[in-house]
Amino acid sequence: MKKIFVFLAGVSAIFAMSGCAADPEVFAEVFQQKENEKIYTAYNIWYTDPESISCLNIQQGAFIPVGTEIEPIGTSTIGNFFGTAGFNEKIMFRDKSGTVYTIKFNDGYRLCSMRDYMFYTFTKKDRSELFKGVSPQVQRHILRGEVVRGMSEREVKLCYGPPPAIRTPDLRSQMWMYWLSPTETLRVNFRGGKVSGLLNYNPR
Repeated sequence: MKKIFVFLAGVSAIFAMSGCAADPEVFAEVFQQKENEKIYTAYNIWYTDPESISCLNIQQGAFIPVGTEIEPIGTSTIGNFFGTAGFNEKIMFRDKSGTVYTIKFNDGYRLCSMRDYMFYTFTKKDRSELFKGVSPQVQRHILRGEVVRGMSEREVKLCYGPPPAIRTPDLRSQMWMYWLSPTETLRVNFRGGKVSGLLNYNPR
């Protein structure tokens, strides 16, 4: 009997360490969402596989446009008990067409909690609110997924999102780094709060 108890305790510990017992973040709690209040994307979210979207927002394939209304499905946390340290966390939602998307979150890439990541990736503001004060010409660039010279920092974030903290730890920096592919990055340079230039880096 004692051996069985020890075995069950060990199994329980493994499940706890693997994250199976972790409480998921809930959209309604993160956003203090009221009944019938809608949630939208806060920036363009790129993907090649809707079921496996990188939280680095690698700019390949198609993208979910900024201000797209989404229906939250939920989140999950799965620990890497026999692998590397940290957690693989998933954020799931669908758009009006019924397509289900899954963002794979890694706090080692974003250097923030999943709750914080959700807070700046989704919003209760619709596109008209997000685009308030943005010129029609810049709006067109953003909806095409393009950052161009003269854009403000806010406009860059509407297009590409906040830069991953693993490469841009301080948003006060005059240089923000984004991923165009797993091996290619884009450097966005600012001067006086406006984009002054863009430079691609490809180590291949």
